Amino acid sequence: MPLHAGGEFGCEIGDHHRTGDVTSLVDALSGTSGRLATTADLYEKKAFLIIGADLAIEQPFLAFQIRANQRHHQAHVYVVTPGAVREDAGAVKSIRSAAGTEIGALDELRDALASESELVILFNDSVKGGDVYRLVEFGQALGIPVSYCALLDYSNSRGAIDMGMAPELLPGFRASGTAGLTTREMLDAGNLDALWIVGENPMAESPIKSSRVFVVLQDMFLTETAQRADVILPSASAYEKNGTVTNVCGEVQRLKRAATALGAKPDLEIIGLIAKEMGMAQTMGPWIPETVYNEIRGAAKGYDIPLAMVTTGAQQTAPVNGRVGVESRPDLIWSSHENLFTSGTLGRYSKILNSVLEKRSSYPAPTGDSGKEEYAGQ
Repeated sequence: MPLHAGGEFGCEIGDHHRTGDVTSLVDALSGTSGRLATTADLYEKKAFLIIGADLAIEQPFLAFQIRANQRHHQAHVYVVTPGAVREDAGAVKSIRSAAGTEIGALDELRDALASESELVILFNDSVKGGDVYRLVEFGQALGIPVSYCALLDYSNSRGAIDMGMAPELLPGFRASGTAGLTTREMLDAGNLDALWIVGENPMAESPIKSSRVFVVLQDMFLTETAQRADVILPSASAYEKNGTVTNVCGEVQRLKRAATALGAKPDLEIIGLIAKEMGMAQTMGPWIPETVYNEIRGAAKGYDIPLAMVTTGAQQTAPVNGRVGVESRPDLIWSSHENLFTSGTLGRYSKILNSVLEKRSSYPAPTGDSGKEEYAGQ
């Protein structure tokens, strides 16, 4: 989540790596309700269409829910992917279609899907931009209840997008009305004064072109970005702080601190301390997760859920209240397609996990500092 400040902090811009086109899906479903799939739906609904994703290794929890549904409720699964996937074994029908061409292959499944009583469609980054609207049109034409899930790579990536961590968005998928900078544009900007990076490692792939940029990093590990940073602020992991997280299905749930790490601080506390030194503590307000959540309830569409309800279990947000009003920038949407044995910074820094046979046979072991942040956008 890179943040850029320019000209005496007169301009603040944020960006987050988008790995699925949630923005287009929310826009395509504008004016409707109950059409964003929940994790419970994956265990309870009667039929599923998986598009593009190798679900079992890229989204193992969602895949487990569907497999349990097949065993217990005999759910029907349909697959449209570039290559063979685990879901083929129990699928009613599987179709091979190159990434980005899957929508054209759906006509072959139209009659079979229309005969189902209900359907959940899950799709990855191969369906984006105009294809998302065509997919929703396809679902509407089936004449049955259809819900959707845009698959994302990282924990709380959905929360980051919901909070407006994209140059063209404000919280709740409201148009910002200004042309902000993307992460790459920030890194390439010649007039950049400072870059504040929270839980990301953008310099693993694209270094900053200007040596005069002052880089502040909040992270858990000494990544490539940390090696370039002027100031490193050690941040706590998800298990060392309180707050909320929004999962891939848009369900917000409570985080409760399980342990305290010596020296590391929660991101909210780090931001609060910096605001205090800048004389902006009063503007920012209390550095309390509950206070922030209450502000989110008023600022982000669909998040008006009492914290007491979130504490008892995950509650789905409902951001589909109207047109988004901005393009989703399909050129910025791409998944790393990492899997159980290759993804996550926490996993990359674990000697035990890196020693398993699947890790060594499917992907080169990390050299020690590389990797993408598993908890990006927190």
